[in-house]
Amino acid sequence: MIHELGENATKYPRRRKYLHWYIVGFVDAEGCFSVSVKKQEGMRFGYVLDPVFHVVQKDRIVLDTMKVVFNAGRVEKKHGQDEWQYVVDNRRQLIEKILPFFKKHKLVVKARDFQLFAEIVEGLEHKEHWTREGFIRLLKLAYKATKQPRKRSLEEVLSSLKGGSPQRPYARASSKKS
Repeated sequence: MIHELGENATKYPRRRKYLHWYIVGFVDAEGCFSVSVKKQEGMRFGYVLDPVFHVVQKDRIVLDTMKVVFNAGRVEKKHGQDEWQYVVDNRRQLIEKILPFFKKHKLVVKARDFQLFAEIVEGLEHKEHWTREGFIRLLKLAYKATKQPRKRSLEEVLSSLKGGSPQRPYARASSKKS
């Protein structure tokens, strides 16, 4: 894996386990586990939960390293800024790469953020969001995980939820035959 990092390989620990702990420390300081709550027409409840793991830096060398180590995500220029970001927003990659890594290599500062993030991503994976109760549970976890104010309050989102099954565009409630 070190050889995949190219000329920058000499700047990192030679043994994989040390590189993993380097990444854990870096993410503890600069990483973010977030779940956006987006209003979206066509979704049964009118909202979608969108989990994202990302790290922002001025120099992309560490971000490229994370992309190689996780074999997931992308490194891109942050829109309108002089910074780069490593982003993993594909739920399959979150489930298969990011969650197992941080369950094995424990965070310290962001342990609670990760725990809530993992619970939400796993809930989405198990289709909890397809029921109103499950969606509300995951929505409340997303608000619990946020330290900054959101565009809409939890109460506003809860009061404006539509009925039915979320995150399935144009899904209809199953009708029971008598």
